[in-house]
Amino acid sequence: MDHVGEMEKICDGLKISMTPQWLYVSVEEQRMYYYSRNRLERIYAISTARKGINQIRDSYGTPLGLHTIADKIGGGAPLGTVFIGRQNKGKIFTEYGDWETKGYITSRILRLKGLQEGYNLGGNCDTYSRYIYIHGITDEKKIGTPRTQGCIGMSNKDVIELFQKIEPDSLILICR
Repeated sequence: MDHVGEMEKICDGLKISMTPQWLYVSVEEQRMYYYSRNRLERIYAISTARKGINQIRDSYGTPLGLHTIADKIGGGAPLGTVFIGRQNKGKIFTEYGDWETKGYITSRILRLKGLQEGYNLGGNCDTYSRYIYIHGITDEKKIGTPRTQGCIGMSNKDVIELFQKIEPDSLILICR
């Protein structure tokens, strides 16, 4: 698949300028591709929604389409730090007795905002108001299989690495 061509086509159609860095998420492959100046720099194993693809609020599905990184949360927090309501709780996930069964948001948060009105922006399909993120997860052994509640889950080490590299407002294209 030509990720660069696909991204250029979608950006052209929406009259949006490509950003120097951008991400391409393949739900089918459970992979995220990091591009810098249209050159593939890194491939990450990820996990998307256990309930599949869905744009609608309360669906717990991963939304498709073009997004931007609206907020970067958690810079400097230790690896494995738990965030609840986007707030650093000051604890590592292993300090919680239920960490193996509860899907905590850990290490870093990249909050996404949809860019396609009526598809992933506005109304009952708004990615930002659905609190869709790229974030670290507690059960890293299951990365590569759909298991989140709509977000894009990564290993804690990988999400910290990505957080340090990616700029705010960078584009992310989520595809089947």
